[in-house]
Amino acid sequence: MNKINFTEELPHGSPYFPFQALSHEDTCGQYFTPYHWHDEVEFLYVTKGTLLLRTEQETYPLEEGQVYFINPGTVHALFGNSRYSHHYALVFRMELFSFSLYDACQNKYLEPVLSGNLRFPKGNELSRESTVQIGKLITRAALLYQNNPPHTPVPLSIKILILQILEILFSQRAFITRENALLDTGEDNYPLKPVFSYIADHYMEKITLEQLAGTIHMNRNYFCKFFKEKVGKTPFSYLNEYRINQAASQLLQSGASITEVAINSGFDNMSYFIRQFKHCKGCTPSAFRKVENQEAKTLP
Repeated sequence: MNKINFTEELPHGSPYFPFQALSHEDTCGQYFTPYHWHDEVEFLYVTKGTLLLRTEQETYPLEEGQVYFINPGTVHALFGNSRYSHHYALVFRMELFSFSLYDACQNKYLEPVLSGNLRFPKGNELSRESTVQIGKLITRAALLYQNNPPHTPVPLSIKILILQILEILFSQRAFITRENALLDTGEDNYPLKPVFSYIADHYMEKITLEQLAGTIHMNRNYFCKFFKEKVGKTPFSYLNEYRINQAASQLLQSGASITEVAINSGFDNMSYFIRQFKHCKGCTPSAFRKVENQEAKTLP
């Protein structure tokens, strides 16, 4: 099940191999990854069902078989959009595909991407053939990372797969110049990053609408309208989902009682906590802990 962390500054992988592959399965139609951002690039591939990807500017429905590229520093969140869904995510520092030898390949293709002069495309403009090819490469990289088969040079194999994805994008002339990327997204006078950071730092405490609006120096009434327009739900609806996912993570990772988990997640009313948990996860907190722990024991 999903263990959610606000990973604004947390690096993925290790210093020797700054790469991480994630596999997310949602069986109750309530998948939720809170708004966050990181210095790494992220490749998404939806294998089953549909998801909603939201940035500060737009909402993108991601359908089965679709790939999507998230550039470094982009604020984004993922929401379930079907009863069942599964997707892979590759998250890595772009220096991963850099070479110490400054040859024609490094100069013409890799350096413009590393410097940010070329940005990854969203993915929905790619041809069907290219999308299928990239989806297969993402899947292979994720499975290599997860299974770590013996006698296989996993880091080298993954690096080759990522370079193959770049090769496809260059052959399709899919990369976007920095100037066009700025024109496409536009300038946002009220970025929501401070709001998401505040929620991540204070979700265990009582949070008021005035405090959230104050993080971006906005009137509370206009803030509600602005937040819903950008995120697709009210500030407190988003806050509740964030708290419930933190509670779900605590239920699986600690032996704390249900009451302790509720309090540690920012809920001071048990009946309200259980009601919200059932709404988001489809079962009670105790049932969630029991089922997920049983599933974990069956894993190889």
